[in-house]
Amino acid sequence: MLKESFSILVRLNISREVPCSFLPVTLPNTYCYLVTSSIVLIIIIFFSTSLSIVNTFAQDGVDTKDRIAAIVNDDVITLSELDQEIATFMPQLNTQFAGEELLKQVKQARYKLLVSMIERKLQLQQAQAMRLSVSDREVDSTAQDIRARRGEDPATTPTASDRKEAKEQLLLMRVYQQKIRNTLLIPENSLREYYNSNQEEFRIPGEVSISQIMLSVSDSGSLEKAHLRSEHVLNEIKNGRPFEELAKDYSDGPEAKHGGSLGVMIRGSLLPQMEQSIDLLDPGEIGQIIESPVGFHIIRVDEKKPAGFKGFEEVKEEIESKLLREQSQQVYQEWLNELKDTAFIEVRFE
Repeated sequence: MLKESFSILVRLNISREVPCSFLPVTLPNTYCYLVTSSIVLIIIIFFSTSLSIVNTFAQDGVDTKDRIAAIVNDDVITLSELDQEIATFMPQLNTQFAGEELLKQVKQARYKLLVSMIERKLQLQQAQAMRLSVSDREVDSTAQDIRARRGEDPATTPTASDRKEAKEQLLLMRVYQQKIRNTLLIPENSLREYYNSNQEEFRIPGEVSISQIMLSVSDSGSLEKAHLRSEHVLNEIKNGRPFEELAKDYSDGPEAKHGGSLGVMIRGSLLPQMEQSIDLLDPGEIGQIIESPVGFHIIRVDEKKPAGFKGFEEVKEEIESKLLREQSQQVYQEWLNELKDTAFIEVRFE
């Protein structure tokens, strides 16, 4: 059929407008302008692409009556596929917008989704060109994960749609790993340079382990009675009674059953008057009575750890992961732009 079209077009190599009705493919509202043989070849290429796309539709079982949203090389994205993607976001858009604004937001979302689908299609074409493959076991496992994320029963047999989505996800990850991640390497001197230039990211705040005996106003009956109780407890400590024993007998806080231990606290997270008292105490020492909105506190410092910085070896992998993420995003975007620049892309969605 294509060979016959070629012979007809060559014979009609004249400078005039010719309706396309004589061609073996119906093109509504289209006219052929045959001026030179180069234009003829362009038309032939267009027909070849159209026939290839129709053939792709037939192979994939796509309804040829479905409108085309975009052509990406030899593949197509149909309007129904795009509608299926936007349907996921419609409940959220409907709750946030209404009227003309809703229509505007839906149009923007459809366009962004179409761009994303085009980029995904280009990457899947790359995976095919690289002859990448995934096993049925991987597909089934990923399909189950997808169903679980949707809140569906992962034990249910995956649908054809689930398996298609799972396979595409796996192929996208595989092509990304080979084309982007495996090509990146961060030298150690760059890791050290980042560490030295961003010390604040690795600061360790000071820590303190403390125990307390808390005499609350509510449990004492009044502020005055709570203060008298706290003075009595402090005298008992000075007379040699163990702190833990007094905490269990007198403290009104939930930590009383643990001998008053509050565990490890980050410096700066306590009341200012407590922080000031702790600054003056060494491990094992007990401070004076501290008043707070809830009552009175007697604090013992059990251990202190000064503020500092994590060592390079401790954060080396963390830095490497961060720099790899940054670099891979840049390289990935450059690679994606290159794919789009060298591809045939026709957007028909409006």
